Amino acid sequence: MNFELFLILVTIAYILLVIVFILGLRKPRDNNGNAKPFVSVVIAARNEETNLPACLDSVLHQTYPSDLFEVIVINDNSTDNTVEICTAYMKEHANLHFTHATENTKIRGKANALACGIDIAVGEVILITDADCRVPPTWIEHTARRYTPDVGLIGGVTLPRNTDIFTGVQSLDWAFTLAMAASTAALGHQHGSIGNNLSFRKKAYDEVGGYRNLKFSVTEDYTIVQAIINSKKWNYLYPIDPLVLVVTEPCPNFKALLRQKHRWGKGALDMKPTGFLIFVIGLLMHVSPFIVLYWGKVVLAATTLMCKFTMDYIFLYKFLKKIEKKDLLRYFYYFECYFIFYVIFLPLLVFFGGKVKWKGRTY
Repeated sequence: MNFELFLILVTIAYILLVIVFILGLRKPRDNNGNAKPFVSVVIAARNEETNLPACLDSVLHQTYPSDLFEVIVINDNSTDNTVEICTAYMKEHANLHFTHATENTKIRGKANALACGIDIAVGEVILITDADCRVPPTWIEHTARRYTPDVGLIGGVTLPRNTDIFTGVQSLDWAFTLAMAASTAALGHQHGSIGNNLSFRKKAYDEVGGYRNLKFSVTEDYTIVQAIINSKKWNYLYPIDPLVLVVTEPCPNFKALLRQKHRWGKGALDMKPTGFLIFVIGLLMHVSPFIVLYWGKVVLAATTLMCKFTMDYIFLYKFLKKIEKKDLLRYFYYFECYFIFYVIFLPLLVFFGGKVKWKGRTY
């Protein structure tokens, strides 16, 4: 095989793919609505005593009228002070409710906890985040306003908090992934959303049977998003807006990061054909330069990698500018080194990494 020609073709395909992503970022995605539905914010908490107070403080102090939203926290079999924290907050906030996840033979883990919370939610719109997240004060208002009558599902951008190279690389990793998701959604090819910044009409959720009627997945957010999209009854929005940007806690160490990627990779096995094509092109772009490098083609390998780095930088710049996070580009070179390693070894991690371990559970 002529590996030189193959690498050139792969590089061209990658450049064209990123150009498509950039065009997707430029496509209008907002409906500029002014809807004010009643919103139920649902938060599943499992041993989150460290993060829960900051999360509740951010969710409860919103620009959206307090009589138009409720917050429901579900205790997912916590063994720490989660219950006591919620009890204390409920004394000061009438729109905060608390319940316990009940055992279910059909679904497990976070999906079960969320289902228990949604069961008691009275909101027209369900808005989900995680207990280790902090949301901006405009989060509910600027998500809810987009729910014109035809909209049934809205994704959102979340980035890990960054303080050093390790956490900064994670932030760029999330930015790259969610930028692709937002771009492809704008182009009509929805590939899911992050579950800690996700909302949908309760009617749309009920129409697909909710989490209890769907195939169990370690990435329950992807499953519910695809179910609602596949119903073909509702429009889907994926705004790129700093007013709805959520911040989450990064993985504290490399072991936790591996477990997160393992879980995400397992969940992505159900991806659409277009998602698989995107992954294959990306994988080949990361592997091929090192194949020709093995055969001594140093200049060609370096040139193609430089083309890749340039396209990645432009794409991230366009996205981060929209959410006012261009400062994250200071971690770009570290991110590219990590990105190469991650994409090459992710298939090995998914297929040979064993069972998924997450939040003290094994799936």
